[in-house]
Amino acid sequence: MNALGDGAYVLDADRNRVFVNDRLREVTDFDEAVLHDEHPERLVETGHWSKETGDRYRAAAERVLAGEVDDERVQIAMTLGDGDGMTVETRLTPVERGGDIVGAVGVIRDVTDRVERERELERLNERLERLAGFLSHDLRNPLSVARGYVDLARETGDTEGLAAAESAFGRIESMIEEALVMARDPEAIETADEAVDLADLAADCLDSGDFGEIPADADLVVEDAGPVVGDPTLLRRAVGNLIGNAFDHGRDAPTVRVGVDERGIYVADDGPGLPVDERERAGLTEFGVDRGGGTGIGPAIVERVAAAHGWTLDIVESAEGGFRATLVGAEPTG
Repeated sequence: MNALGDGAYVLDADRNRVFVNDRLREVTDFDEAVLHDEHPERLVETGHWSKETGDRYRAAAERVLAGEVDDERVQIAMTLGDGDGMTVETRLTPVERGGDIVGAVGVIRDVTDRVERERELERLNERLERLAGFLSHDLRNPLSVARGYVDLARETGDTEGLAAAESAFGRIESMIEEALVMARDPEAIETADEAVDLADLAADCLDSGDFGEIPADADLVVEDAGPVVGDPTLLRRAVGNLIGNAFDHGRDAPTVRVGVDERGIYVADDGPGLPVDERERAGLTEFGVDRGGGTGIGPAIVERVAAAHGWTLDIVESAEGGFRATLVGAEPTG
């Protein structure tokens, strides 16, 4: 058995490991006392396996030893002797003597890379499914608006409505840009480190209308908002969405404050806020979920932009009782 490329071992009828090959010793770097002991209890006790993993393995081994199955395959995430992690697949087959099952042979194969590829594919599929749902559902409204004004202009010759159509097309373009950011892994998003004037950025977000309709009696207050270091385009998406979200969920005459402090860039509102125990359920940063019934892509965009810069998004209660969202880690240039 020592010639096998995979790790191998033999269990007796009481699940004690009575043999391990050199490959298993080499890969796991486990002590001999751990290798030759009741399996999987010893590995769970020493922290190499989780209790849940041990329970799954024990159930599989018992089925093999009881003759209920010809073999069992168990995928296991383990911590090696040097502290590194590895995911393996163990195949258990019975050992018979005189027609009785007296033990089992286990063969271990490293499947860490395969599992990571499968997880990445699952994450990609999930992003694509959410992206497809967003594009197919949430683009319909501004597209219908634009089409309606264009059709009206064709029928009547009146071009006054084309300005509204152009605005709708601009909103569609912004939504597509946001969706493209959402479709990518934060690690794959390239960011530029430039000095961005936060006051100018906030004013541009407010004037553009890209992030929703701002109430006429709303007030945007810029506090201590000098230049910050970040990617100008991505920061505009993030800060704009935070401002739009603050106005959407503020009071009848909302005041939104934007600035940068020792923690990072913040956007705070004076809205009603949410109880602490409801914040996680509010869908603040989950793609496709919004506590106000919208698309939910705005808060998710903010979190994705933060991650691309190596920052985090922190949402707490503001001094006025509403929300205070902070891009923690963003730094001023001065």
